[in-house]
Amino acid sequence: MSFDHSYTGKPFRAHTTDRRVWLESTFRVELIKNGIEKAGSINRLARELGYRSRIHPGWSVRQILVGEQPFPFEKLIKLSDFIGYPIEDVMRYRTEPERITTDNTNEALRRNGLWCYHIAARVRIR
Repeated sequence: MSFDHSYTGKPFRAHTTDRRVWLESTFRVELIKNGIEKAGSINRLARELGYRSRIHPGWSVRQILVGEQPFPFEKLIKLSDFIGYPIEDVMRYRTEPERITTDNTNEALRRNGLWCYHIAARVRIR
């Protein structure tokens, strides 16, 4: 399924004004996992999305996967097109950054067989 990249539908107009998109952990991990499976690796997926680092093209995708940074909207459109998942449906899983937790992310990684990306709990030093 292909998606028209000029989409400006009314239900998502407010979402597209912010160029960075946080997605719920469970959905975000599953979406990226599908992309990794189709591309063959996280580095190949990153290249499909337009990341060009020669050292580690998958680093930004990894950071998004573990909830350290949001999706740039343009990359999210490329991912949804690449895996054939409509952007309208992706945007239903948009959330606030405060709702992204280490526990939720690690649980989603474990459930999707991506435990190798497990993130350690952040320790606060006093």
